[in-house]
Amino acid sequence: MATTVSAKLARTHPLSQKLQKILSQNLDSTETRTALESLDAFYEGESDQLDRKDLKAHLDAREMDSYRRFLGAFDSVLGTLSGIEADLDAVNTTYAEMEGTLRTAKEDSAALLAQTRELKSLRAKAIEKKDITNKFLTRFTPSEKELAILTNPSTGISDEFFAAFANLTKINDECNAFLMNDNQKAGNDIIESIAIAQEKAYNKLVSWIQINQMPQNMRRETPELSPVLRKAMAALKSRPTLFQTCLDEICQIRQEIIVQSFMDALTRGGPNGMPRPIELHAHDPVRYVGDMLAWLHQASVGERELVEGLLFGDAMLSESLSADDVFSTLNLGVQRHQQPDSMYEILGRCTDRTCRPLKARVDEVLASHPGATLAYKLANTIQFYNQTISRVIGPATALCETLKDCHSKALKVFFDALETQGIRIGAFVQKPGRDLAPPPIVKEAIMQLRELMASHESSMLVQPNSSEKSVEDSFDPILSASLDPLLAMCIKGATSLPRFENAVYICNCLHYIQSPLSLYEFASARCDAILTQIETQLGVLIGELYSVVLQQSGLAPLIEAVDENLGKMPLAHVPLLDPRTISTTMSSMDVYLCTAGFDAQTRLSGLLSSNHQERALEGAFAAFMAAYQRFHAAVMDPANKFEFPASILRPVEEIRTLLVV
Repeated sequence: MATTVSAKLARTHPLSQKLQKILSQNLDSTETRTALESLDAFYEGESDQLDRKDLKAHLDAREMDSYRRFLGAFDSVLGTLSGIEADLDAVNTTYAEMEGTLRTAKEDSAALLAQTRELKSLRAKAIEKKDITNKFLTRFTPSEKELAILTNPSTGISDEFFAAFANLTKINDECNAFLMNDNQKAGNDIIESIAIAQEKAYNKLVSWIQINQMPQNMRRETPELSPVLRKAMAALKSRPTLFQTCLDEICQIRQEIIVQSFMDALTRGGPNGMPRPIELHAHDPVRYVGDMLAWLHQASVGERELVEGLLFGDAMLSESLSADDVFSTLNLGVQRHQQPDSMYEILGRCTDRTCRPLKARVDEVLASHPGATLAYKLANTIQFYNQTISRVIGPATALCETLKDCHSKALKVFFDALETQGIRIGAFVQKPGRDLAPPPIVKEAIMQLRELMASHESSMLVQPNSSEKSVEDSFDPILSASLDPLLAMCIKGATSLPRFENAVYICNCLHYIQSPLSLYEFASARCDAILTQIETQLGVLIGELYSVVLQQSGLAPLIEAVDENLGKMPLAHVPLLDPRTISTTMSSMDVYLCTAGFDAQTRLSGLLSSNHQERALEGAFAAFMAAYQRFHAAVMDPANKFEFPASILRPVEEIRTLLVV
């Protein structure tokens, strides 16, 4: 019990508590170390150990000393603040005096300030009105410089003119849109003045085109279509009457220039004689007509470019045409019905005076009876250029109608020549020669047909959309007119020949005719028909050759006897079919079969086609082998009561080997 009380007193005693507090402190903390270092500096040296015992008294003394020094320093500050306070009082007195003076001045100048504010307000309103007036005049009236550019006849046409003209048009449109509702008088006055300026500008444009462009530029063979001229024509579109007047004059000039240039190309040639005059080639009808049409096509393309520039120059300046599509101008977004005259009509008028000299010369060529081949080449040449030129200037123009007429005449001359040729072929039948080859007239006609088919195939290149049937149908009349008389003549000429030679001759003629037809797709139907006729003639040849082989082999009477008596009686009882006769026939047939192939080839040597020779030989020998197989089967049949039939017959395979089938 006593121990417990002692322990409790030890915990509550002040000294014990202080010791516990000291012992519980962390001497390694930053705060503790800093405090100890400060105390170490406060007492320096070992002689101060006694003084350290009175630490609290020393700290209090130092604190009182610091207070005394602070109060001493504050006394000087207080003196300074007293001086500042005196200065502030003087400033306040001066400010009060100035405030009174300003109040008096403000009261005296109040009226002047009010008048100044009123004048400033009036000035701002005047400036605003001036700005509005200037903006109105700038927007709704052209400048003096622009009016001078638009109306002064002495100034030329340039980009400045078109810029001023565009501004004038814009002002006119805006006046109609904005001013006519709010201020009728101002709008009417401005529109009237603009209309006068516009009329003068249009007249200046027309005069410039008539004076500066038509006498010089438009009379060239290849006019230069400058951007200024394109813009001028585009500006005139809003005055259809003036625009059409200029177009009419240009068309008239171009008519004269084109026909004169065409005549010069025909008779005089180019500069310094190169290229040479077209009429120097009048002896060559195809080149003569082709050169004329080529010149007209080139001229048509040039006129197309010129008219495009005149009608659609504004669009062409902002759009680029592809090099391979010179016919795409109408797709530039310009509606044709908005034009004073259609482009094709203008192109037709520019080129229509070339129709008469062209037609006269083509008629002269056709009147010289150029022959079927030349007439057909002329027809194809004219058709080609008609289709080409019609894409440039339109199919309904006078030039294209003239070309259509010339094409029809050329075809008529061509078919007339074919008809005359057919009559001549039918009237003078050439008899076959000893070699049974086609006569010269057939070779000449087929050579001509080759040229016609080659020309027709080349003409198909300008008709890429034509179907095969239409191309074939278009050439069928030519094939009929060329081949029907020829085939009739061949058949008629072969009537006096024996059947075998007749078939060889007709087969040769048909083969000679069919060979060139097989090269062209559009002649396939007629080629197939001739092949059918060839097959018929080959059938005749096979039948005739089979009969010859059967007869010369000695088997013919035996086969005939079998066919007559088979099924009626045993064949061994037929007189011609006794074993001795059959054995003798087999022996002679063996001798013949050794040379049968050579003999047959000699008979077929008249055929021009080796394929036909092979087919006829194979067909005849195949028929012979079929007959021998039938005979062999009949003899070997026990019902026909032959004794030891194998001893009197050769096997079928041996006979086949002998024939080399």
